[in-house]
Amino acid sequence: MLFTGRYMKKKIFVLIFSLISSFCFCQKKLISFSAGVISGVPVYSSETLKEINSTLTGGVRIICGTDVYINLNPNEFTTFFAGLDLLSDFNNLTPYYSNHLSLDFPFGIKIYPKLAGLCFGLGYNLGFRTDYYNTEECGKYTEQAAWGNGFKFLVEYDFSHSGKRFLPAIGLYWKYMPRGNNTYDNQICAYINTNI
Repeated sequence: MLFTGRYMKKKIFVLIFSLISSFCFCQKKLISFSAGVISGVPVYSSETLKEINSTLTGGVRIICGTDVYINLNPNEFTTFFAGLDLLSDFNNLTPYYSNHLSLDFPFGIKIYPKLAGLCFGLGYNLGFRTDYYNTEECGKYTEQAAWGNGFKFLVEYDFSHSGKRFLPAIGLYWKYMPRGNNTYDNQICAYINTNI
């Protein structure tokens, strides 16, 4: 019993020492912030939404958004992130339109496998989508999809990984988000962020 107690104390000491070392010797700031712009392709499974979009003719489709993150960098190999993604999908710029606003709150981890600033990430998402319509049949109305939880996979190259601030990070992500009523969104997006 005495041996077990000493052994546990040693394990706890080693764990605490490892954590302190990783915080003290990390190349990046312990806490950093990033913000940027997003664009990509959202793919909707909702039959109603797809049907309305197919009835619109003419106009232009614009997909753009923004993201803001806070990052915890305990060492040079790991970053924990939390923030928000806002993606706007303007499907028509004529009197009739079908516009969609996705707001998601991802948090997760990025792993840097010693390939300079290249990292791979996995995140958990919580969010919703709001749809704004103006159709010839129904006029103007708004619908909100149910809150859902999904996941996000990303590949990123972070030029500020060496510790220099204000350098960009560029990346791609795939996000899967259930939206209630057995519907879901897939978002395949590219982004560029500035790191502070």
